Amino acid sequence: MTSSTAAISPAQLASAIEASWSRFLERDRRPPAPHPYVYASGWSVCDRRMVLDMTVPDQKPPFPPEVLARFRRGDDRERDLLTDLARIGRDAEPSFQVIGQQERFEVKDRQGRVAIVGKVDARVQAPGVSAPLEVKAWAPHLVERIDRFEDLFDQPWTRSGGYQLLVYLYATAQPFGFLLLDRSGLPLPLPVELDAHLDRVEEFLTRAERAIDHQRASTLPDFLVGQPGECQRCPFFGTACQPPISSPGVQVFTDPELEAALERRAQIEAAGKEYARLDKRIKEQLRGVEQGICGHFHVSGTWGKSSRLELPEALKQQYTRTDMQGRFTLEITRLGDAAPTPEVPS
Repeated sequence: MTSSTAAISPAQLASAIEASWSRFLERDRRPPAPHPYVYASGWSVCDRRMVLDMTVPDQKPPFPPEVLARFRRGDDRERDLLTDLARIGRDAEPSFQVIGQQERFEVKDRQGRVAIVGKVDARVQAPGVSAPLEVKAWAPHLVERIDRFEDLFDQPWTRSGGYQLLVYLYATAQPFGFLLLDRSGLPLPLPVELDAHLDRVEEFLTRAERAIDHQRASTLPDFLVGQPGECQRCPFFGTACQPPISSPGVQVFTDPELEAALERRAQIEAAGKEYARLDKRIKEQLRGVEQGICGHFHVSGTWGKSSRLELPEALKQQYTRTDMQGRFTLEITRLGDAAPTPEVPS
């Protein structure tokens, strides 16, 4: 028996799977609703952003499917880490338990209003200890720059996670807790002491109190001054908030992982160029050396066949086609730098 339906090609099937996956992720998208308090994960250096997040969260542009997929992957990984941690605790010395997952908490301000709310990922319970635990599955190039809890405050994409855990500790009256970071190899548990960071907790509470004052008065704080980078990474930039900076005709991305990758690229750019120059010079100098020793380095080389296709010029021209959008050249410039980085064809 033959089917009247034409067979689908592998490329078509792959494209259909990708499109269906995008629709699947977008179906679970729910517009955020206004709320009369600040979320524990909502710390920001900008008071105006905190107020907008309380009053008009639906005016943030929706995340594209690619970002939603990363969030979903991160959530899955965090659940896996908690499951593994619970199993590990049974055989640990001393043994411990993972309890109280996703317990809600709230912190009141000086006027008795609920100012900050959130959920604790879990608690690690051992003899005489019940410490809050926050799990983060951030991008690898963010985690590799973190060795101590204090390092979180050096990066704009991880700061809110630091404030989040500190408020958890304050709300549950615990002197210390843990931040568990996913990374290549063993996860990294970072101990966090509340007393060393009480100033940060006080700062967050003060910001939250100001945000609630504005929310109840239906007003907005002044624009953030002198930090255009914060404005341009804000999800409200160009929608609910129009600070006095302009980017005519520019597409604004609010993807924290993309920005972190660009920052990391800028940091290693000079080293990468130096490596490329040295690699080229060394390989030119050592071309043809099959075995060699130089200091602590062993050099070995092999010859291989090299083939090339030589066609008459008339035939080349006959089969040459020009695509006006076949080559894309990208220039990446840090805001405020004098000149763009060299072109990167792709």
